[in-house]
Amino acid sequence: MLAAFLAALAAAVAFGIASVVQEAGARRPPARARIGFGLVADLARQPLFLLGIALDAGGFVLTFLALRRLPLFAVESAVASAVAVTAVVSGWRGESLTRGERVAVAAVVLGLAGVGASALPEGPPSMAWFPRLLLVLGVPGLALIGRVVSGRVSGPRAAPLLGALAGAGFAAFGVASRVLPHGGARLLGDPLAYAALAYIGLGLLLYGAALQRGPVTGVAAATTAVEALVPAVVGLALADGARGGLVPLAVAGFLLTLGATLCLIRSQSRTSRGPGAETASAALPTVRVAA
Repeated sequence: MLAAFLAALAAAVAFGIASVVQEAGARRPPARARIGFGLVADLARQPLFLLGIALDAGGFVLTFLALRRLPLFAVESAVASAVAVTAVVSGWRGESLTRGERVAVAAVVLGLAGVGASALPEGPPSMAWFPRLLLVLGVPGLALIGRVVSGRVSGPRAAPLLGALAGAGFAAFGVASRVLPHGGARLLGDPLAYAALAYIGLGLLLYGAALQRGPVTGVAAATTAVEALVPAVVGLALADGARGGLVPLAVAGFLLTLGATLCLIRSQSRTSRGPGAETASAALPTVRVAA
């Protein structure tokens, strides 16, 4: 269990660093009217974005390994701590944290302690064939929604909306990864495994499109909220969760971690509006999957 939880925390570090360099890369080419192969080609020519993708790949592998052993809410909470990790690193680099940010970081640590203590390590839960089918069919569905939204929605709503769709893709990856069976042959023969990979690519594409349209703070908040809350709710429906008698601690730890993360995003968003806004914004990551 400890190794799985450490894998989730390591994924948070990878995702946090990836977001910093990805934003810089995504902002260099002009924004496309719609997401599609043109956007893929633009981002593929940006070394910083590709470096972020490489870090993301490591984070996704670590997330997948953590999900083999830990419930959705526990991995989601750990991965969401990427924002707190970046805040601490910024402090080490000489960028002072406000009192509220220090409290938020402490709250993330406290919330993760509650999550870790209450999580019940076990194998993947069972999911009926119909929800599994919906997960597979969700890949083209999310792609279609993303294409429509990117072409029709503009202004201040575009970035957080696309960020929320990216979060939905990362959330679906987490759910699919959690319910996949153990065993190489069974895993490779399950269509859900390939749907999980497709959700990664689609989520990253939507994330890049969101970063082109607005500040990373709005994208971070939308992505984090969706990718953390959706799998947690699904996990509860699958009875994939806490040790007996520790459900209140699990819920409190999850909500404390997520709430403190969103407070950090909001606080750093205020900082990014002042002098040096571009630098401050680039220092804020959005969380990737969790599960």
